[in-house]
This record gives sequence, structure tokens and C-alpha cells, in this order.
Amino acid sequence: DFSLTGNTLTLTLENGGTQDVDLSGYVSTDDQNISGSSLVGTDLTIGIENGTSETIDLSSLVGTDDQGLSLSGNTLTLEDGGSVDLTPYLDNTDDQQITDFSLTGNTLTLTLENGGTQDVDLSGYV
Repeated sequence: DFSLTGNTLTLTLENGGTQDVDLSGYVSTDDQNISGSSLVGTDLTIGIENGTSETIDLSSLVGTDDQGLSLSGNTLTLEDGGSVDLTPYLDNTDDQQITDFSLTGNTLTLTLENGGTQDVDLSGYV
């Protein structure tokens, strides 16, 4: 059996006897911090305090999907495939006409054929 307490490994034999092994010479005290980073093009460099910098090539993460979009009628299409029919999102059914408008003082009143009235205050333009 064995156990570790702090930096001391204790070995216990099955038929009796123990042996302590001091591991302090093998324990790392490397408490370095990241000292800075930079991105040049697709190369990310990480600086290590009291150590050697590490550079990581990120070019494989850069997308090359430069597809163009085109709109024909109500269909939006991607250059390299895929499209969306926008027809369900169009609501061209509100074709109401203005049936009456009147000006009373500085207030313009507009009335729509299927209901609804809107007053517009024009006093700021007088």
C-alpha cells in the first residue's frame, strides 16, 4: 500500500514495514503566469513568465465561406446552394385607402377605409 502526505510518499509492505520517500525534489514549483498574448494574422502567441512563448497557428479556424446572396422575386439564395422562400413573411393584404382627411386648426386627421383614424399635430410646422 502507499499514501502521499505533502511531499512524502509512504510505502507500506503487506507483511509489515514501511518506508517514507521524500519527493520534494521532484515537486514542481513552476508558478508561471501568462505574461501577454498577441495575434498577428492567424498566429496567436502566448507569452509565459520566465519561460518560452508558445505560438499557435489558428489558420485552420478561419472560414473561407465567402458566399454571396441574391434575391429573385421572393427567394433569397446562397451562391453555393441553399435558398429561402420569403413569401410567408410578406403581408401585402393591407391595401386600405384613405377615405377622408381633414384639417382642424393645426391637426390633420386621416381616416382609412376599413377603420382607423390618425391625427397628426402640425403645430410644430406652423
